[in-house]
Amino acid sequence: MIVINLGPEQRIDPADDDLGRDRIGYSSTMSPLALYDASHGAWHLGERAHKERFALMVFEGGGVLAVKIARIEPVSTATGAKASRSVIHGEILAAGHPVYDAHVGKPSPIPPQRNPIGYYDAAAEQSSCLCGCGETIPAGKDFAQGHDQTAVRDRVSQVGTVRDFIAWFDRARGAWPDINVIYEPVTLDGAPTGAPARMRHRLGCDHFWSDQSGRILNTPRAATPREMDALRPCKDCMYTSAKIARGR
Repeated sequence: MIVINLGPEQRIDPADDDLGRDRIGYSSTMSPLALYDASHGAWHLGERAHKERFALMVFEGGGVLAVKIARIEPVSTATGAKASRSVIHGEILAAGHPVYDAHVGKPSPIPPQRNPIGYYDAAAEQSSCLCGCGETIPAGKDFAQGHDQTAVRDRVSQVGTVRDFIAWFDRARGAWPDINVIYEPVTLDGAPTGAPARMRHRLGCDHFWSDQSGRILNTPRAATPREMDALRPCKDCMYTSAKIARGR
């Protein structure tokens, strides 16, 4: 979580501000939206900021606003050039959200420091390693360092050797039934070569050829049952199918 220490409300000239604001800082009279507008930029943010999911605005040692980060982007200057500062875009959180309840109206989770930007490993930003070890890791990661390989080895060993695992996976996944299109081999001018197809594809795979107008030269057709058994699936299409199956 990014922790941003704010100063008191200060009126500024919009012409001098990268975001065109007329005030920055904190005032108890500000609504959450007004406080967000006054405080979500422009800040010198390091690389770590882009990995964080939440931002907490702090004033005089207490949390005053919590934001779920949607994106962080450089601020454009008046000339259109990218400035060295960044702006945080996100959703203002309210009571009932665990980050709001844990930190807004509560003491800052980090001690005072000279730099207005700090970081805190909030509980809401942590999860358990998917290998099953129980280790807590930052949100956005699936495994602790090296544990992805451990998880793979453990599962391979339950089946047998690597060869056994590959054979099992191919049987379990089936013949990739959604990879069922053949692009007839053609020359660069679209003339059929008469050569047999070497792979199966998904419709729209980048392996087809098209002319400058986008017309597909090697017309796709459905693979025959024999081709489904005999031809290997395109690796790019396997990746696409697996990605779709995972819902990503």
